[in-house]
Amino acid sequence: MTGGEPLPVAFTVERSYVPWVAAAIRSYLDHHLDDGSQVHVLHQGLDADQERGLDELAPGRIVVHRVDRDAVADLPAVGRFGTVVWLRFLLPALLPEVPRILYLDADVLVMGSTHPLWSADLGGCALAAVPNVVGADMRGHVEALGLAPGAPFLNSGVLLMDLDRWRADGATARLAGYVRDAEHLVWPDQDALNVIFDGAWHRLHPRWNAQNTLWFWPQEAAEVFGAEALAEATSTPAIVHFEGPSLAKPWHVLCQHPYRDAWRAALARTPWAATPRTGDHVATRLIRLLPSRWRASTYARLVRSRAES
Repeated sequence: MTGGEPLPVAFTVERSYVPWVAAAIRSYLDHHLDDGSQVHVLHQGLDADQERGLDELAPGRIVVHRVDRDAVADLPAVGRFGTVVWLRFLLPALLPEVPRILYLDADVLVMGSTHPLWSADLGGCALAAVPNVVGADMRGHVEALGLAPGAPFLNSGVLLMDLDRWRADGATARLAGYVRDAEHLVWPDQDALNVIFDGAWHRLHPRWNAQNTLWFWPQEAAEVFGAEALAEATSTPAIVHFEGPSLAKPWHVLCQHPYRDAWRAALARTPWAATPRTGDHVATRLIRLLPSRWRASTYARLVRSRAES
């Protein structure tokens, strides 16, 4: 691809995440006003009002795809992730004329132009991504997938997909075959991508997927990315990714992420501007009175106690 071609972007979303994906799309459009790139939104259950609201973000540039439930009916619904996570695997077939696309999770904030990715050299790989910072408690899971200890483990929230190569390699069929037979999936789509593309994905700079861990686990992040790249990613992120549990999301009342207010400003310019923050109840109001360094651990204990009761 040449640098002058607009790179399409794709999102997948379920009903409860529509306000959040709208904020992500709004942030993307803010940095791609005149390039003509299309935004593809894949879903299986939005209502007509939700579809219209998304189209209002940029009439003529938003393409909403209602995917038949049978398309992923034979793939497992894993915990809170459901089956929506598999829809990104359908992009090569759904968009047969598109050679390359940028996939983004709904919980991102685009902070700059993605133009440099239009012609990025992927070294013959069908997929490019940013490594995940894997906590010590999850390293056993990664090794159980058959991946080498310490090998880069891609994060699936931002994926640069060479769809031509993906189709030529039959990657969707390979992913689906693995998922049908896999046991103990924890991060379902991410686990599958890491297994199928083990050693065959291109590594992007962390500023293209600046995950929460870059700010909250800086020592571990520096071990993965190096101090210089970490500093670049946190000072000038191109895409901020609010990955992780509910507390990490910018729509949660206890979120302490440094870019939460920028995300909320994007939400304010969508049809869902009035959507209230989640987690706003008596217990979290009391937690907000605590020093910031104690809030996350206190909230975690609250969640555990409720689950056990």
